[in-house]
Amino acid sequence: MTALLALLGAGFHMMAATADAQTATTTTVTETPVTTTPTPGMPPTSGITLTTATPTATASGMTAVGPMTTGEPSLAMAWKSLPQSQKTLAVGSVLMLVAVTATLLWLTMSTDMLRDNTPSTFAGVTSATGKPLRRAFSLAQSQMAWWFVIVLAAYLYLFLVTGELDTLTGQALCLMGLGTGTAMGAAMVEQNKTNPILAAYQAVLAQMADPATPPADLPTLTATRDTLARQLASRDYVHDILTDANGISLHRFQTAVWTVVIGMLFLIETVVHHKMPDLDPYSLGVLGISAGTYLGFKIPEQPN
Repeated sequence: MTALLALLGAGFHMMAATADAQTATTTTVTETPVTTTPTPGMPPTSGITLTTATPTATASGMTAVGPMTTGEPSLAMAWKSLPQSQKTLAVGSVLMLVAVTATLLWLTMSTDMLRDNTPSTFAGVTSATGKPLRRAFSLAQSQMAWWFVIVLAAYLYLFLVTGELDTLTGQALCLMGLGTGTAMGAAMVEQNKTNPILAAYQAVLAQMADPATPPADLPTLTATRDTLARQLASRDYVHDILTDANGISLHRFQTAVWTVVIGMLFLIETVVHHKMPDLDPYSLGVLGISAGTYLGFKIPEQPN
């Protein structure tokens, strides 16, 4: 999505620049002397001049006289008009953005980069469909990744269309810092509270690994382990980031919605005005309140 937004924005910018160069017009005035035939009873007249205006289109130092047709240049024409150096920058910026976004998505699905830190293993327990269990996705880690991609997309877009490197703003850094701070706060909360389901799961694993445990108890312990593991494991991305033990929670939903909305508006403002927007304090305040509410409710929160 971000790559397409950057490419389309650059295309519109190039089309507008080419259109301005090609539609600069001048007016050529041609005077044609016309002599009329005197009408009986009227004095003869001569030297009447008819004036006609013919638009002349000027492009690249060449003048064409005659009727002028109007029309927007195509994206292909705009691209051909760019110098080779700008084409290289445009292609390189888009490829870099696509590569970063694709890498992030691949790491999200194939690793535990955006997932909770615990438990470290599910001891071979599988889901009802036979797939290995994975740790649940983290809302705070997802928020940090979101702002990273948003600011990176805006930065590469501005570099693509303006060629400037000093386009980062203080508020863009604040947004990235807000995502990072929320993730750090969530990690600290997790470290300082006891998760009863996780503690029970780890106790069952330790009991099963104890040589002194009677073999007759192993089937019961295995069933208990599997039940606890499935409670700790991921169901799907949306479920993981929006729910806790009580189902979908308002504070998580609020944080996710405001993060997506302000992130999309940030990109749109960047494309429209060709600079990173300066968000008003109230917009930043909404994000700060949502992050603070999320961290506050996370302290007593139980796993889903």
